[in-house]
Amino acid sequence: MRSKETRGVHPATRRRLGLLLVCLPILFVPAAAADDLCGATIIANLELDHDLTCVGNGITVGADGIKVDLNGHTIMGSGSGVGIGVTGRTSISIVGGTVRNFEAGVRVNSSTDIVVKGNEFRENSDGVDCQAGCVDNTIKENEFWDNRARGIMLRINSIDNVIKENTFIGNRVGILVLGGIDSIVKENFVSASLLAGIRVSVIATGNLIAENTVMANPAGIEFLVTPTGSAIGNTVAENWITMNTCGLKGPTDGNTLRENVFEGNAADSCP
Repeated sequence: MRSKETRGVHPATRRRLGLLLVCLPILFVPAAAADDLCGATIIANLELDHDLTCVGNGITVGADGIKVDLNGHTIMGSGSGVGIGVTGRTSISIVGGTVRNFEAGVRVNSSTDIVVKGNEFRENSDGVDCQAGCVDNTIKENEFWDNRARGIMLRINSIDNVIKENTFIGNRVGILVLGGIDSIVKENFVSASLLAGIRVSVIATGNLIAENTVMANPAGIEFLVTPTGSAIGNTVAENWITMNTCGLKGPTDGNTLRENVFEGNAADSCP
C-alpha cells in the first residue's frame, strides 16, 4: 500500500469532490393530476412531462425493450413501495430524473440488461435494490443522496453487474455488496456515509472494487464479520481511500489488495 498525490486522481473524481463544497401502453403523457400514473404498469416507452406523487408504488415496467425517461421530473413516494419496479424483464433503460422517498427507488428482480443512468435517488430506504436474478445490469452516472439504508444494494444471486461513475453522499451505507458475485464497482465517489462507504458481506465473491474515491466515512471500505466469517475472493485495487475514520475495516485475508492509496485517515486499517 502506498501514497500518492491527488493529481493522479481520475478527472471525474475531481469533479465529484466539488459536491462536498457546497396499466396501459403509454407513449406520451399529457398534463394531468400528479398521481395519474401511480400504480400503473408501463408496456411502451414512457417520457414524463410532469412530476408524480405516489402513495405506495410508483410505476412498474411490464414489457421488454422499454425506455423510461423521467425527463427531469420527480417520482415522489410516501416512504413505502417501489418507485420503479422491474421484474422478469430485459433491455430496459431508466434515465434522467429523481426518485425520492420510497422503500426502493428502483427495484430490479430476475432481470438482465437493465441500465439505470443519470438519475438522482434521494431519501429512499434503498436507492437501487438489485435482488436475486439481477444479472448483467449497469448502474452508472447517478447520484445517491441521504438514502436511509443504502444507496445501492447487491443482494444474494445478483451477478455480473456494473456499478460505475456514481456519486454517493450522506447515505447510511453507500454500496452494500451483500451477496454480489463477479460484479464491478468502479470509479464511484462515496462520501459522508453514516456507517460505511462500501461494505462487502460474507457471501460476496469474485467482485472487483477499483478506482473509487472513498472519502470521509466512518469506514471507507469494510469487510463485514459475520458468525460464518467474512468475504473472500474479491479484489480491491487502485482506490483512493482518504479522510475516513478507518480506511479499510475488517479482515481481508483471502482477498486481493493492490495499489490502493491511503491518505489522511485516522487509521488506514482496523479490525
